[in-house]
Amino acid sequence: MYTIAQFVKEYPTDDSCLEKLFNIQYSQLKGCPACAVENAQYKRIKTRRCYQCVECGHQLYPTAGTIFEKTTTPLRFWFYAMYMMVVTRNGVSAKEIERALGVTYKTAWRMAHKIREMMCNRPINKLKGDVMVDETALGGIERFRHKNKKKHVIGFSGKTVVIAMMEDKGKIIGLQISDKANQDEFGTVVSKFVDKSSVLITDGHGGYRKVGKEYSKHEIVSHEKNEYVNKNGYSTNAVENYWSMFKRMVKGTHIHISSKHLPKYLAENTFRYENRARPDEMFDIMLSQLSS
Repeated sequence: MYTIAQFVKEYPTDDSCLEKLFNIQYSQLKGCPACAVENAQYKRIKTRRCYQCVECGHQLYPTAGTIFEKTTTPLRFWFYAMYMMVVTRNGVSAKEIERALGVTYKTAWRMAHKIREMMCNRPINKLKGDVMVDETALGGIERFRHKNKKKHVIGFSGKTVVIAMMEDKGKIIGLQISDKANQDEFGTVVSKFVDKSSVLITDGHGGYRKVGKEYSKHEIVSHEKNEYVNKNGYSTNAVENYWSMFKRMVKGTHIHISSKHLPKYLAENTFRYENRARPDEMFDIMLSQLSS
């Protein structure tokens, strides 16, 4: 685990944070892009967040094009907020960031969402192999609604439906879809992100029946029959565990999230889930996803 002592030792000042950003942003730079001098040396300009070529004076800004661009919040505050979000298992609320850093709630909320946006920034390729697919509905429980707001509806109506697709190696794609979940919508999402040569593994939900015919094999795990591993040895336990972690994050930390920002919370949970076996590297992996 990446400890607080290790973090403080690596990033004690804004300068150390900026140096880290410079090394990440320009690690592939072989020379100065302005004067074309190979292996050009850059020196830190103390009055600005930039580095300058010692040969021609060309300046590079490590925060340009990142979530830190134009921020007036100290970089070490940003880095600590990121640290809080990777060492936790159930997420961090904006109020907790506010208390830890001594900033306003508005600043803490903006920082948290910008960091989640950075977690979203990863290439998405079609999933292949054995791919588990599972959906969940997010929203209030009908019996807890005020009498005047009860809709007396059945199924997904009135809730936000989210679908997750997971390779057998743990790679996740989580997506938000509408409250009118049906075979056509399920089919569109699955077809877009799961390669046709894959083995599609789902529960017994009827929304997957039509799209399942388009794949090399459609394995169904019927929970209605108390089946959690089917006769061919397939299960959806891993993707259901992903949803369990997500709901613990929402209920235990955030209490409520809006459908507008739901994709960012999904990205945060996905990032932690995919990198759960590498806790020591998680902070650096997040920094590697800097480009906005």
